Amino acid sequence: MGALHSLIAYPLFRLTICLATGIFLFDTLWPENFSWSYWVAIWLLLVIVCGGVFWFSRWRWRWLFGVMAGMAFFLWGGISVVHQRETVQYDWDGEPAIYKGIVESVPEVRGKTFRAEVRVDVQRLSNGNWKRIDRNILLSWMPDSLSKPLACGDSVCFYAKVSYPFSEKELTRFDYGDYLLRKSISGTALAYAGNWRCTGKPRSLSVSQLAKVCQQQVVDVYRSWGFDQDVQAVVSALTIGEKTDLTPELKAMYSAAGVSHVLALSGLHVGILSCILLWLFYPLTYLKHGRKILAFLVVCLLWLFAFISGLSSSVVRAVVMYSLYTFASFCSEERFSGMHSLVLAAFLMLIYNPFFLFDISFQLSFTAVFSILAFYPLFSRWLCIKNCVLRYVWNTLSLSISAQLGTLPFILYYFGSFPTYFLLANLVVVILAGGILMLTLVALCVASVPMVGSTVMTLLEWCTSVLNESTRWVQQLDGSQITSVYLSSSQACLLTAVIICFYLCWASGIHRKASDWIRLLMVCNLFVVVSCVEYTGEAPEQLYFFRSEVYTRKRDCVSTHRSETGLLCIRNVHIAVLDDARWRTCESSLRLPLEYAYICRGFKGSLSQLDKLFVIRQVILDSSLSDAFREKLIRECQLLKISYTDLSIHGSYSVVL
Repeated sequence: MGALHSLIAYPLFRLTICLATGIFLFDTLWPENFSWSYWVAIWLLLVIVCGGVFWFSRWRWRWLFGVMAGMAFFLWGGISVVHQRETVQYDWDGEPAIYKGIVESVPEVRGKTFRAEVRVDVQRLSNGNWKRIDRNILLSWMPDSLSKPLACGDSVCFYAKVSYPFSEKELTRFDYGDYLLRKSISGTALAYAGNWRCTGKPRSLSVSQLAKVCQQQVVDVYRSWGFDQDVQAVVSALTIGEKTDLTPELKAMYSAAGVSHVLALSGLHVGILSCILLWLFYPLTYLKHGRKILAFLVVCLLWLFAFISGLSSSVVRAVVMYSLYTFASFCSEERFSGMHSLVLAAFLMLIYNPFFLFDISFQLSFTAVFSILAFYPLFSRWLCIKNCVLRYVWNTLSLSISAQLGTLPFILYYFGSFPTYFLLANLVVVILAGGILMLTLVALCVASVPMVGSTVMTLLEWCTSVLNESTRWVQQLDGSQITSVYLSSSQACLLTAVIICFYLCWASGIHRKASDWIRLLMVCNLFVVVSCVEYTGEAPEQLYFFRSEVYTRKRDCVSTHRSETGLLCIRNVHIAVLDDARWRTCESSLRLPLEYAYICRGFKGSLSQLDKLFVIRQVILDSSLSDAFREKLIRECQLLKISYTDLSIHGSYSVVL
């Protein structure tokens, strides 16, 4: 109970809550026509009032100072997120044009194309002038044997159509365009072979670009070791956060086992690495001021690790938290300095970039650490075990339960699945992850040493193979994952309230009151009632046309419908998915009724030919069609007086069945 009271009484915690609330409300509720002068003037007035109260009142009105300061940070969060959004958003004209920019990330292989983040500097207008853009886009390009391959830091000139991705949230609960916006990416583009070329390198690379280049060089070293593909992919992801080589099957396997956090660099990896470094340099503690020297050295090496891993936001977040915690441990002996360091790290990161608040990894990371700091002491004290092996097992289980308990509402809200054997998997994963990290560090140092280097790499490959096989075994157990348990936003908030009330009731100990139990039962009952109302209410089944596929969705259950002939009948609705040339030669004396003709890339023919076979009520043109062919089909629809929907404009089309 003291942990939470200590945190709530911490002024920075209250200011962080005000800052986060302002970011969330202004981003989700604020209209597009934002009046900068009006809100900035209010913020300046609040700052002046705060200063006046602080200077003249001598804390007689400290409650007023607290209210004004909270409102000031609330407005600061709102103003900063609106400003950040406006610096990212751009009204692309949707027409192909010539652009010049700089490759900001290491290109990734995506099927038959390469993809990288590109900073677009200028656009060439039809009159020959250049227009300043200064926006980041996600550029995909097809290989061109006549042009030099692109690398991080290269200047590039390309001809393509830049557009903002369509939202998929209605169907998949994932808004790809909004996800890119949070990553400061304002659009996507595809440049075909011959429509791009490398125009040279800039004079110097930025720190982030140097970090990404360094990360890629380490990956190249891993690939030179000749490991199995799955082993090399896991080593790259676990040690430096490079996940491009991970196959979908490997990701699904780790997710089902409840250990997917191993493949994403986070506080777990920073914690393991810090323990390894503290053990290696422990002799420094025998020197005068040795503990401070050791702490400073470990922090520096962790920042070096963050640089080598590409300065990803999750690693930087974990290293910032560790650095603040180390600094707090020297400034204060308070038991809950970890909580204060966590809040300070969140505050600084939201001040730096308010979009971090909407990052799923940011939410999961801070929630997991907060839950560990709150629940782990309670779980670890629950059983007093003297045997070192059993104590390790119980402490590991306590750590896993604490982290899983806090992140449960977020996991069910975003992913709708829950790994049932996460406790079993994490018993092995923590040990193997630490061993892989240590062996990788040793292998990088002694790889060129005869016999020694090959021995270490063999051990590394064996450890990683054991990790993969252990995870695969857990995944193959019956009922390894509970799926399709999506929570609504109201359910997720209520479940979070249940967990908080449970903590308050448990942490009260002998001082527990009847009101604690009543509060917990009331919140639990409210959660059950809201869940029953949402799951028993009427939920219409909807039909979706999206990305050359036909889907149906009822609540959170999404089904894909296909057939060899391309003809579908869903709830007496007749649909034809037209993506080949078979309809050119078909003949029929009887025209069949067809509610929807879904024309996709690969279709050969014309609507006049289809009109001889079907009585078409509506034509749906997929976004994969070329512009010229789409215009031809639109003219035919107008000539035959058939209604049509263009998904290159609307993104997707849905109807209620």
